[in-house]
Amino acid sequence: MAYKRTKTFSTLLKNNKQVITQLYYKYIFLIIIFGTVLIGYIFYRNGAHILLYGDTPSALGEYVKTVATVLGGALVVLGLWINNRRVAEQTRQNNIAEKGQINTRFKDAATLLGSDSVSSILSGIYALHQIAMEVSVGNQKQRGYVSIVHDILCAYIRENTATIQNEKNGKAWRINQKPAIVIQTIMKVLFKNNEFIYGDLVTDLSNCVFENLDIDNAHMSNVDFSRTKFIKSSMKDAVFTSCYLEETFMDEVDFTDSTFEKVLFDYSHIKNSVFAGCKMGGSDFWDAVLTNVNFKGAKFNMTDFKSCIFEENVNFEDTILEGYSYDEIKNNSASLTK
Repeated sequence: MAYKRTKTFSTLLKNNKQVITQLYYKYIFLIIIFGTVLIGYIFYRNGAHILLYGDTPSALGEYVKTVATVLGGALVVLGLWINNRRVAEQTRQNNIAEKGQINTRFKDAATLLGSDSVSSILSGIYALHQIAMEVSVGNQKQRGYVSIVHDILCAYIRENTATIQNEKNGKAWRINQKPAIVIQTIMKVLFKNNEFIYGDLVTDLSNCVFENLDIDNAHMSNVDFSRTKFIKSSMKDAVFTSCYLEETFMDEVDFTDSTFEKVLFDYSHIKNSVFAGCKMGGSDFWDAVLTNVNFKGAKFNMTDFKSCIFEENVNFEDTILEGYSYDEIKNNSASLTK
C-alpha cells in the first residue's frame, strides 16, 4: 500500500511539474519572507535575542536587524539564482533557434551542390564553408558541422572524377567532370583558409583528377592523394605534412619552394615537374619514375630515392646529391641525406 501511494504521488508530481514550477517561482519570495519571519519569531519566543545580545533593552532591536539582514541576503541570493536560471533557459532557447537556422542553411547550401549551374555550385561551396567557420568557434555541440562539411566537399571531388574507357583498345583514363573553377574553389576553402579549421581532419582525395589547379601557399596535412592525377598545376610555396602521394601521376606540376615533411611519393610517375628550392624531410620516392624533374637547390633531409627510376634529365644541381650518379642516389640516398 505504501509503495502504491509513493508511486501515485510521484506520478502526480511528474504530470503537474509545469504547474508546480510556475507556482514555485510565483510564490517563492513570499514563502521565504514568511518562512524567515516565522523562524525568527520561533527563535525569539525561545529567547534567541537574549542568547545572542544579552538581556538588554536593545537586544530585541538588534535581533530584528539580524533577522532582516538574513532575509535580505536570502532574497538577493534567490534573485540571482532565478536570474541565472532565466539566462540559462534563454541561452538554451537561442541555441535551439540557432541550430534550426544552421540546419536550414546547411540543407539549402548542400542542395546547391547538385545544381547544373556553376555559379550555384560555387555559392553552395562558400555557404557550406561559411557554416563550418561559424560553428568552429561556437557551441561545442555544433562543431560536428566542420567535419561534415569537410567530408561533403572531399566526396564531391572524388565523385566527380570519372573513368573513361576506350572501347577499341580497352585503355582507361580518368577525367574531372566538373569545371576547373569548381574544383579550384573547393581546394581553396579546404587548404587556403586562414583559420585552418580542417587542419586536424584526415582528408581523402585519393583517385581524383586535378588539372590546371592553382593552390600556391596552401597548407595540407594528413591528406591522402593516392592514385590521383595532377596535370598542369601550381603548388608553389605550399606545405605538405604527413601526406600520401603514392601511385600518383604528375605532369607539368610546379612545387617550387614548397615544404614536404613525411610525404610519400612511392610508385608515382612524375614528369616535366619542378621541385626547385623545396625542403624535403623524411620523404620517400621509392620505386617512383622520374622524367625531366628539376630538384635544383632543394634541401634534402632523410629523403630516400630507393629503387627510383630516373628515365631522363633529373636535375640535382645545388643539392646534397649533386655529383652522385643515379645509381648511387637510388641505392644510398637515405644515408647521403642524413
